[in-house]
Amino acid sequence: MRRVLFQLASLALTATLVNAQSGRGRQPSPPPPRTTPKPGAPAPAPPGVADGGRLVRQDVDGATTRFVLRNGLTIIIRERHSQPLVAVTTYVKAGALNETDSEAGLAQLTGRMMLRGTTKLAKGLLEREVLRLGGLLQTEVAFDHSTFRVVAPAESLSKVLELQADLLQNPAFAASELKRASIEVLRDGRRFDDRLADASVERLLPTAFTTHRLKRGRFGTEVSLAALTRAQVLSFYQANYQPQNTIISIAGDVFSAQTILPIQQMFGGWTRGLAAPAIAPVEEPPQDKLRYANARADIGRTMVTVGYRVPSLSATAEGLKERATFEMLAAVLGLGQGSRLVQVLREGGRLPTEAKEKGDLSGLITRVSCEYRNWPGAALLIVQLTTDPARIDRAEAEYFREIERFKREVIGEGELQRARYLLEKRLYDVQSRVEQEADLLAFYQARLGESRLIDAYLTQLAAVTPADIQRAAARYMTMTNTSILEVEPVQAIPRTFGSETFAETMSIFAPTLNQPVKPEEVKSAIALRVFKQGVDRGGVTEGRNVIIAEAPLPVRDFSILRGARAFVREDRSQSKLVIGIFFQGGRLVEDQATSGLTELMLRAMLKSTTTKKGDLIAHEAESLGGEIAIVNEPDFFGLTIDVLSRNAEQVTRLALDILENPFFEKGELIRERERLLADQLVRRDDIGERAEELMLSSLYPAHPYGLPRLGVVEVIKAANEEQLTAWYSKTIQRQLPMVVIVGDTDGSALVSRIFSDGFKRGELEKTLKVSLPGLTSAPQPETETRDRRQTAQSIGVRAPAGQSNDIFALSILAPFVSVRGRQVVDDDVSTINDWRLASGTFFANVRSEPAAENSARVALLAELAKIGSTPPTGDDFDLARNAAIGSYAVRLEGHVDRALEYARAVIAGRKAADVDAQPDFVRSVRLADVKRVAEAVLKTTQNGVGIVRGK
Repeated sequence: MRRVLFQLASLALTATLVNAQSGRGRQPSPPPPRTTPKPGAPAPAPPGVADGGRLVRQDVDGATTRFVLRNGLTIIIRERHSQPLVAVTTYVKAGALNETDSEAGLAQLTGRMMLRGTTKLAKGLLEREVLRLGGLLQTEVAFDHSTFRVVAPAESLSKVLELQADLLQNPAFAASELKRASIEVLRDGRRFDDRLADASVERLLPTAFTTHRLKRGRFGTEVSLAALTRAQVLSFYQANYQPQNTIISIAGDVFSAQTILPIQQMFGGWTRGLAAPAIAPVEEPPQDKLRYANARADIGRTMVTVGYRVPSLSATAEGLKERATFEMLAAVLGLGQGSRLVQVLREGGRLPTEAKEKGDLSGLITRVSCEYRNWPGAALLIVQLTTDPARIDRAEAEYFREIERFKREVIGEGELQRARYLLEKRLYDVQSRVEQEADLLAFYQARLGESRLIDAYLTQLAAVTPADIQRAAARYMTMTNTSILEVEPVQAIPRTFGSETFAETMSIFAPTLNQPVKPEEVKSAIALRVFKQGVDRGGVTEGRNVIIAEAPLPVRDFSILRGARAFVREDRSQSKLVIGIFFQGGRLVEDQATSGLTELMLRAMLKSTTTKKGDLIAHEAESLGGEIAIVNEPDFFGLTIDVLSRNAEQVTRLALDILENPFFEKGELIRERERLLADQLVRRDDIGERAEELMLSSLYPAHPYGLPRLGVVEVIKAANEEQLTAWYSKTIQRQLPMVVIVGDTDGSALVSRIFSDGFKRGELEKTLKVSLPGLTSAPQPETETRDRRQTAQSIGVRAPAGQSNDIFALSILAPFVSVRGRQVVDDDVSTINDWRLASGTFFANVRSEPAAENSARVALLAELAKIGSTPPTGDDFDLARNAAIGSYAVRLEGHVDRALEYARAVIAGRKAADVDAQPDFVRSVRLADVKRVAEAVLKTTQNGVGIVRGK
């Protein structure tokens, strides 16, 4: 579901995908002359700059400049002129690790108190000012740092810097706000617990570490937070929030020479205080035995998290080599569909003959991931497996067997190539978003002392050898170095293991677990194919990772006569390309008897064509730096190809084979059916998404929009290959697709070379029969009860469909409703304007304590009705309009999201160019339009309500 989402977010550094507007042919103005003093050379203070703002260092490296002020503040600016956006990340090197044991939660509380007003801005005005600038405020307090980030249109940079300066230097720390801030920290911790994968990693830390402060967690407890005082908050701020402990990282459509002076003026008066009293580090002793823990939660599937202690990150040559090795090892094991653990434990392939004799392993797990995580003084290689509670013993046993085999194998160039180029593509994914790039620059500067090391990352990966990976696995992935946490559904059979009995049991299944790897045991792994890479495309580069390019071109229509409709937007800011191949219908033409067939069909198509099996498809695509993903939107479906641009043609032809020559093999279908049923359970565990799904079911009781996103359980269980073949004939073979290309490409080149002859069709369906939502009586709320500490509610009304220009008036209403909703509910409220082909839905989501469920819903419904009578005017109208324009630009920053938005617009009967022109459409909305639409949409008793009730 593509959305316009307005909320004060708390995001981790990894990130999440948001997007940005094009600037339609916009060319950056010439930069002013750049001075490049010798590194370390002081510069006189310009007029209006305090002595602390005097430059003492300036390093220029292509489009990236690093400055250091006399007060110790570090500023990093990376110029990215491909999009009219800028991200400003303030990174303070202080977090939960800077607390003493008696101050648990103090870093979180300090961060929350800072957001609750400054000496210049009263509580709530900071959020309003950011929205007025068309920006989004995102914050995080982690173990070793705290970040305050604003991403906004580039013309708002000066004001964004002013807000950041005020936030950092003038927090009010009002005593009256302390209790509410403590409640918010507890709420944040409870919401974090609902994110099972992330929460499981932090729940593992008390098992993996016995003395390191990581074992204490980040959020504190109700008791510890209640004991904290304003004086402690102020002391923590004064000790840690100092210029020499802070990095301001800026990425986007800016010029360094124009930006540094305002920063000097705003931050030069920030005086360097006394150094924070050092908290004596507690050295973690070596681990000498397996550590085991088990927990229960109200979830549908079991999650097993395994951690291996590895050396902490360091900036030495040896440390950087170790880091690259661990990231490659993690990618080989668990990144992508072609990774080792996916192919062995989920797909049941890539096993030697003697291992296959022990039985089919396919379906033991439904999800797997592997990542390298590091903190000051500690690091873990983390593997996560999701499995059926009834199969946990077999899943864990086969996991350890596979790790023992992996430790004794030297992988071939095929596995190495797949991991390396997939990591390269993922780096470009991060750098395609200005807010993630700003975070990355700050992280490198803070942890490694040099932001420019980002540009050496790919070189470091390329230096990793198969032998390096084998030695690292053999040394660190041992029984005595293992920590494991099982989080099981509450209804699962209780476990009776302790650390020793678990280790003994696993040793029965994998007898070599307690034995070191002997040189004579090491052999070559099964060889996988190596793929020739395409030629890197042109472009002026800074290092290997930064391309300096002109602004993207407007989207253009290259539709083929009697062939596919095609739309292309050239954007050479990154060496990657997204191609979407979409068909109308899918979920829109499903009903209660066919709900889920589109999703199952697409999943099965990735597993086999008439010429290739799924493992070969995944390995080939990922070896070329590409990922093929299914798309199953409410009004259309298909595939996206997200790939390094040098290999776009090869991966696109692979995707065409998937679409045009599927083979629905019975065994593969059975496995995909079981995975889809498992994913339905996992999706229900997200109480926010589940509340939205219940709301849609309430609002559209007899329409496809009200059906579950992943289908009806009974339909999936009964589906067979004959049904999927018939559904494929009905939905794909009877229409030509729409092709959308966004990224590093040359006009119609790919369209003419590949898509002009790529689709062979007989009789075409001339019209798509779409049912419109019928009139209903008052929708009935739909509810579920879960054993959670939060209640999630979604309240929605029907709204104009995508063909209507009223969607732009609703986009203005959305941020206004969010702000007003937070005022009356005193909790997070996010509002979404989701327009579709047959009907739009305007809805608000709110989380609250279970006891506040009814009062939150009543207050929010009353506020919606009130806004229907008195929509925003004057200053509120300007704020909401700017917020609508800015948030849309941020949302469309990523190539995949932009491609989906072009498709969505065209299928709804609009022009693809309307996506680029969205700011103009929103600016043309008059106050009278907003009043008319607000009254028509919000003044209604026909509210759909979905509730997932906590306890």
